[in-house]
Amino acid sequence: MDFDAVVSESVPALVVAVVSIVLGGALGGWITSRWELAKKRRETDLAAAEAFFAVHGEFYGIWQEWKGVRHWPGFPDEVERERHRWELFARSAAAQSRVEALVTKLATERTLTDDERTLIGCYRQAYRTLSKCIETGISLGVPLQRRPDGRVLDSSYEVWDRSGAPTYVTFKELATAVGALLARPGVTPSKEHAMKSMRAITANRYERPHWVVQAREVLGRATR
Repeated sequence: MDFDAVVSESVPALVVAVVSIVLGGALGGWITSRWELAKKRRETDLAAAEAFFAVHGEFYGIWQEWKGVRHWPGFPDEVERERHRWELFARSAAAQSRVEALVTKLATERTLTDDERTLIGCYRQAYRTLSKCIETGISLGVPLQRRPDGRVLDSSYEVWDRSGAPTYVTFKELATAVGALLARPGVTPSKEHAMKSMRAITANRYERPHWVVQAREVLGRATR
């Protein structure tokens, strides 16, 4: 076989081999890149979930201390009791700011349904119950009705003094729903979708006592 014949037979095979190597390398690099991105995203999601569980636990820690401050007879005077109250208020406000950070993360990093936006918005307002009650100096609970001037009707104030208090049960179910949302993988939204989510979640329509009714509607649909 002469040289030209050898070349004519070898070149096509060589070209196929080179193209296969190049394409294989490009495909492998793309797969690796996608895998690393997915892995990084998952790590970020899990870190956010852990932060949520921590700040939710802090809610209960501050709440228990607030009950002690309100009822403990051992304070030397009311000045000392008030000092402890405002220390707890500062802690609850700081915890609330971390909830705001998580809300922003969810709105900007996940494609959310309308129901998911409602759940997050309701949890955000429900969490604020703690600092509002400490600021006012009352037991933790939710006003179910308000007077025309905005003041709370005492007879409609539901204190969270038992695990089965309906609004307290709603808060616990909200925490479960938001925690589950954070724990599963999400899809990055468009800028327009993220802005819509942020506006919806932070809307005034969730202010107490409205968050209770709206949360129950969405939670009820989720269990059907």
